This record gives sequence, structure tokens and C-alpha cells, in this order.
Amino acid sequence: MGVSVKVSFLGYPSVGKSTLIKLLSGQVPPLDYKPTIGLDFGSLQFGEHEVKLWDIGGQSAFQPFWNQYLNGSYLVFVVTDSTPQNVLQTKQLVEWLNREHKGVRVIALANKQDIDGHFSAERVENVLHVPTYGITAIEPRERDKLYYILVKELLKATEEGEEKNGSNE
Repeated sequence: MGVSVKVSFLGYPSVGKSTLIKLLSGQVPPLDYKPTIGLDFGSLQFGEHEVKLWDIGGQSAFQPFWNQYLNGSYLVFVVTDSTPQNVLQTKQLVEWLNREHKGVRVIALANKQDIDGHFSAERVENVLHVPTYGITAIEPRERDKLYYILVKELLKATEEGEEKNGSNE
């Protein structure tokens, strides 16, 4: 029997977290905005492993619970809508994650790359100082790309975890 792995998607409201999870889960991404109330979930199979996808609500009412919601995460995708203002907010979020959740791999998804005036993934990465991938969550053709990013980053998180565990012996 495989292992269950928790992957969390965190970001401020309306950046595309729910849409990304629907895309990964093989559903048609919605075009209308419906805020996540607290938490939402998705899952997918990766070999023998089940990957549990946690969509963490970004509204201020849920932010006090982020620490609890993130517990047990193997990987955290920080999602930004790639606007200059949101990228700067997300930078504070990445810094908070690095302080509060040491040892968890943090990756950024620069969403909404189809909109003029939004920062490129490279520019977002230069601000956030974490590996960053450009994505357009409403585009069904991006599902394979997102799946590849998830698998690649889970493998890196596994390698990092093994190195940390090996250095403690």
C-alpha cells in the first residue's frame, strides 16, 4: 500500500488556488470566482501514492488558522496572481512560511500569466527567492505542465528530506 502525501496551496484571495487544484484533479477549471470557505480538497494518484491537495482559504478570517492547516504538509505551493501588489504580499507570506514551517519545501506558482501587465515567472522568482513556475490555471492544456511541476517538486522534497534525515544520524 502507498503512502499519502499532503500538498498545500496557499495564497491570498482570488489568486487561483482552487482553480489549480481542479485543474490537477482533471476537472474543467471554473471561470467564475467562488471564495474557498476555510478548506477544500482534491487528490490524485502518483504511482502507489495518494497526493492529497489542500486548498487553504486566503481570506483574512482564515489566516489565523494557516499554521494548523499547513501542519503535515510535505510541499507548499504559494500561489500569486502575478500582479506587482500581490507578488509583494506573497513575499511576506514566503518569509512567514520559511520562519514558521522550516523544512517544508516552498514553491511559487505565478498564475494568470495570460494577462498583460502581470509579472513573468522569472520576475516573481527574483522577488520571492523560491523556485517559481508560470502557469495559467484556467487553461486545461496546462494540466500536464502542472502535474509535471508537482511530481518534480515532490521528488526534490523527498531528496531534501532524506538528506536532512541522513545528516541527523
